[in-house]
Amino acid sequence: MRGTELSTLRRWLIIGLVLIPVFIGALDLTIVSAILPEVLVRLNIPVDTAHLQLVSWAVTGYLLAYTVSMMVMSRISDMVGRRRVYFICLAIFIAGSWWVATANDGPTALFNQIARQYFHQRIDLSQLTLGAVILGRVIQALGAGAMVPVSLALVGDLFPPARRAQPIGLIGAIDTMGWVLGHLYGGLMVDLFNKHGNDIVTALRSIGVNTAPPDWHTLFYLNVPIGLIAMALTWWALRGVAHPVARGRFDLGGATLIAVALIALNIGLGGGNSDVTASTSLQSLNESALPLNPPLLVGGALCFAIFLIWEWRRPDPLIDLHLFRKRNVAGASLTNLAIGFCLMLGLVSVPLLTNLRVEHVSMGEIATAAARSGILLSGLTIPMALAAVPGGELANRIGYRLTVMIGLGLAVIGFVLAGLTWSATSSEILMGAEIVVVGIGLGLTISPIGTAVINDADESQRGVASALVIILRLVGMTLAISSLLTFALARVNYLFDIAKSTFAPNLTADQLQYQSELAYQSVAIHVIGEMLLIGAAVCVLALIPAAFLRGGALEKPEQAVKPSYDQEPRPTPGR
Repeated sequence: MRGTELSTLRRWLIIGLVLIPVFIGALDLTIVSAILPEVLVRLNIPVDTAHLQLVSWAVTGYLLAYTVSMMVMSRISDMVGRRRVYFICLAIFIAGSWWVATANDGPTALFNQIARQYFHQRIDLSQLTLGAVILGRVIQALGAGAMVPVSLALVGDLFPPARRAQPIGLIGAIDTMGWVLGHLYGGLMVDLFNKHGNDIVTALRSIGVNTAPPDWHTLFYLNVPIGLIAMALTWWALRGVAHPVARGRFDLGGATLIAVALIALNIGLGGGNSDVTASTSLQSLNESALPLNPPLLVGGALCFAIFLIWEWRRPDPLIDLHLFRKRNVAGASLTNLAIGFCLMLGLVSVPLLTNLRVEHVSMGEIATAAARSGILLSGLTIPMALAAVPGGELANRIGYRLTVMIGLGLAVIGFVLAGLTWSATSSEILMGAEIVVVGIGLGLTISPIGTAVINDADESQRGVASALVIILRLVGMTLAISSLLTFALARVNYLFDIAKSTFAPNLTADQLQYQSELAYQSVAIHVIGEMLLIGAAVCVLALIPAAFLRGGALEKPEQAVKPSYDQEPRPTPGR
């Protein structure tokens, strides 16, 4: 079907349908952190350091496969068409969801047979089930990872440049909302199943449906029918829609090098922390994150350097490095790296401060603090997601540069206010209002940054350019976890030692313990304030690359109507 034959309603219908799997895939990025305790209990797996490190790979493996899939499958979508890759990735995600849902049945039996037949070992079935869950999560991520960048690139295929900002903002909002709500959704559903599982079974049997009581498996079973319905509807909506296809061969060597570099970077920097919002102190956050691994960092840097040399010499590169000569791509990439850094800083600071304000450490108090931090975090994440859509409209009015700079300016104001006012006695209303300003500011940048990159990229690089937008934000978040933990723990230890030196020498053991707790709380809250001010400084630095962005504002009404593909798309030869 010619692009000119697509109505506006048809284009938005396609975007609406592809957003369903995007949301589910983003949801599953963080959902597992809420269900892991139940998984351990159901499998009778001891909660010790060795098993927790293994369990963390249900999160880390998903994140790594998610990141690698973005880059590799997005490039493939440039070469074979967006529609084909989207359906392949959706099918992989559905298969991975089914594998996780049935992990204690068929997958465990398969692993047991392989262990006995080929390795002549008898492995505990619970361990095999956990391994099956981790593998299923990786399969899920290989499908889910490409959905967001492929959807962003699809916007470039369906909409003219002047009308891409709003759908790109919507995709960014839905993606952000998914991974933000994943932990909450998983926790609520597991709690619902535990409290009312028998009632659900009774209600289903009354209508003739016999099933076992719902548990964590059910969350992954639900992905299957939803994914199949979305696949059927999207197949129908995309019928006859032409997509630009690039010529050339797939760069397998470049894909391997960048995959190894990304994996080494994420693990080497201590990525894969299962739930930064559940930490009760800086020390517990440090213990829950993977330690820095210098050899992996060096190896990752070496692979990345070889990747750049390789790509420069390839006639059909995975990433055309000339793409970064375009000021919008270079400026937006650096800006998004800083935004990811600041976003993770907010995600860490809010729960840390909330938990440090707990007067009496008990399970009840910690649970209450977790609920409060969840509410406060929604002040960051929900406004961020909601602001992504008006950010697209604002970019159409005043351009990419001003929109991003306004967003960063708001984030600076929010971070400075929080850094200067948050204390052990701060009002939660005040804290929430200040973090909302940060969320709105960061949210306003999502659409103009994504649109600037996609509009500047050639048709042959639109998919991989879309992946870069998201990957750089994830890299920024990973850098924040590692660097800020190093800074914060060093500062806390330094300031705490100074505080202890002022204690009276004749304190009893109980008095010393009490004074130490007060000093630690005071010092840690002070350091959190410093971290928030660092966030403001990073946002100020991000204004520099943001100043290089150009375009976005609609100059003439007719530009908003004229499609970007009045003619059939032609293949673009490789460099």
